[in-house]
Amino acid sequence: MPALAVAAGVLGLGLSPANADPVPLPTTDFSLKADLKRGGTIDIAHSQGRMRVEIQKPNIPGSMVGIIDLKARSMVVRTPNLPTMAVEIELPPEYVLGALTGTGLRVGEDKVAGEACDLWKIDPQMKSALGPTTACITPDGIALRTAVEIKGTKQTVFEATTLTRGPQDQAQFQLPPGIQVVKVPKGKIGSALGIPGLGGGPADMAQPPAPGPATKP
Repeated sequence: MPALAVAAGVLGLGLSPANADPVPLPTTDFSLKADLKRGGTIDIAHSQGRMRVEIQKPNIPGSMVGIIDLKARSMVVRTPNLPTMAVEIELPPEYVLGALTGTGLRVGEDKVAGEACDLWKIDPQMKSALGPTTACITPDGIALRTAVEIKGTKQTVFEATTLTRGPQDQAQFQLPPGIQVVKVPKGKIGSALGIPGLGGGPADMAQPPAPGPATKP
């Protein structure tokens, strides 16, 4: 499962977190499309600190949708198999789709989807279970590509293919009427549903989640 990470490698460079700068958050309305490492696509929209993340994977019918409040660091997730329910979690340190939080160091420049972006090594977060991460982030705070080190190998886990800046439909950042919201512990929902960026350790990134216990007919 392509769980994604927010972690960084400044310690390996002999640099102190005191040298770090805040990682920029998105400051403009935008939509983007991206490819995920182990198959599937993702559509992201952002407006006024809220993000909508829609993930489609070849082995899962329909799409999974997350609505994120970046300031509150919370996410509400809907899945096709639970059409009348959504689960709410605290946004985990591993989340890296379209936006990252924390501090880091600018270590270079690159271009993704035709957009210039700064390469950031993100400072390690104590609660993150994953390895060092490098992200390419535009000057207005849009994360276009994220690479995480897994068992000593750097792997790109998220990369934008198109980016469009402009006003977004505010209705897409709201749950439909009548949806029941249930809070769950962070780190659990990502492994259970196979949703990247919702928590989990390195093992989750290398293989699919284990099947659940068998049920009696």
